[in-house]
Amino acid sequence: MMNSKLGLGPMSSEIIEAVFRYSDKNNKQLMLIASKNQIDYNGGYVNKWTTSQYIDYTNQLKNKYPSSDVKICRDHCGPGFNKNYDLADTYKTIKSDIESGFDLIHIDFCHYKGSKQELLTESKKAIGYCLNLNPKIELEIGTDENTGAVFGLEQLVQLEKDIDFFKGFCNPLFYVVQTGSLIKEINQVGKFNDCFVKEIAQVLHSKKLRLKEHNADYLTTNEIEKRKDIVDAMNIAPQLGVIQTQLILQKCLVYGIDFSDFSNIVYSSKKWEKWLQNNTKENKHLCTLIAGHYHFASEEYSRIIEKLNGHEDANEMIINTIMEVINHYENNQ
Repeated sequence: MMNSKLGLGPMSSEIIEAVFRYSDKNNKQLMLIASKNQIDYNGGYVNKWTTSQYIDYTNQLKNKYPSSDVKICRDHCGPGFNKNYDLADTYKTIKSDIESGFDLIHIDFCHYKGSKQELLTESKKAIGYCLNLNPKIELEIGTDENTGAVFGLEQLVQLEKDIDFFKGFCNPLFYVVQTGSLIKEINQVGKFNDCFVKEIAQVLHSKKLRLKEHNADYLTTNEIEKRKDIVDAMNIAPQLGVIQTQLILQKCLVYGIDFSDFSNIVYSSKKWEKWLQNNTKENKHLCTLIAGHYHFASEEYSRIIEKLNGHEDANEMIINTIMEVINHYENNQ
């Protein structure tokens, strides 16, 4: 049974292990929410793993942490999330995920190049494909790109129509709603849209659906508590990658380890561009923090870790710190 309230992005092998260890130690069910960029049937930026390699690793951790309860989930399964708009690519992801034993797939066609009606039609086809392969697969639905928009009555009416459309042929576990949250740089820059979210939550709960919030990173205790009994589950991911990068670079400064090669490859990749808000590209250190996690599989990063391990256990340091973040969310939801 899926009852987790927290989904975490598998940004690195250490973060994945932190999720399993926390679950095992605290008797909590958690979700790992892999995006197509992170892990996919043909590889991703997390250790350059294919889906099958990722599952091999999570299976090892299940054996290492026998009391853990971690649900393996696909986040944002749809065209365009990896710059590939060919629907065949989306279907390959679905097939690989289900054959690998994923527990949940998030069908998200917000980047589909077509009309709203075509988007709904294609989403229905993809869901049908999922259920044909595994009638028991849990589903998460979300068809709006998260922009931090402040929704009102007009969007509420349209959302209810969309919800009824999907309920007409499937029973999703989660429905993703824009709550106002938004991540930029290394901050939560959105504002929780209390009135709207309370209303759409009532609609969803009346239809036996759970409300899922994405981009819930960097929330304070008070901000998490605001969501109690309204938001049923939330996802965090970029924050975890930033924390790991911060930790590593801080330790490099402490031990006098040069990280310029790593910083240079991160900066030259320009993967930080979409995250900038008030700062500019001249802030190279911030750009490195924002996009460092895309390069944890690089030789430059491996060399840093090798040197750090001469002073302390970098793996344990990262795992313990990530567990503190998980605890912050779990204790306040």
